Amino acid sequence: MVRAVTFDFWGTLYQNADARDERLGLVSDVLERHGESRAPAVLEAGFSHAMSVWDQVWREEQRSLSTKSALEEVLGYVGASLPEEAKRQLGRSIESVYLETDKPRPVPGVRDVLPGMAERYRLGLISDTGLTPGRVLREVMRRDGLLTHFEILTFSDELGSAKPQPLPFLRTLADLEASPAEAAHIGDLPETDLRGARNVGMKAVLFLGVSRREDGQSLADAIFSDYDELDELLEGLT
Repeated sequence: MVRAVTFDFWGTLYQNADARDERLGLVSDVLERHGESRAPAVLEAGFSHAMSVWDQVWREEQRSLSTKSALEEVLGYVGASLPEEAKRQLGRSIESVYLETDKPRPVPGVRDVLPGMAERYRLGLISDTGLTPGRVLREVMRRDGLLTHFEILTFSDELGSAKPQPLPFLRTLADLEASPAEAAHIGDLPETDLRGARNVGMKAVLFLGVSRREDGQSLADAIFSDYDELDELLEGLT
């Protein structure tokens, strides 16, 4: 019987969102103010380089590269330098972009389903973070009225370990006071969400409503595309 349910953030609870243009604009403005202007195409290339490094670290080392390190990759690629305080403030602005917009938005149905789920299950979040750290994602969830439904939120930038490593799952379950056999994890990525959940003995539930990763069905104990299916699906897990 399932007593605890954990969710992924991006592509599961929330729709994927892109803040690339906003972040490039922030970098461009700060460089210009410090006499280090670069052409838009050069900054685009630098940002792409930094994101490729981030992706490599995430996949190979299974941890999140810090915003500070990603920004250093951008500056190194474009051959620019900034004072330490300017870099610190710029990094903070890059991280906080979603606090200035209405993005990202919850997946349709999430707001309707979570209140009832919180009454029946102990709920947790397990999220790998990129340039938006846990401190910002908490505020996004608070803004949308979702934060109060969760007993524990585990973010890779704070833990120092990303999915599919066992630590994010086991630490979250310990805080929820549930064993892996009593828990299900819901996510959209087979290689991180499903594999990580299965490796620690949790039920792995694949959400297809955003990322459409149908190639992950062989790793899933259950599959759904719409949140109105979730209650019945969880009741059927044993």
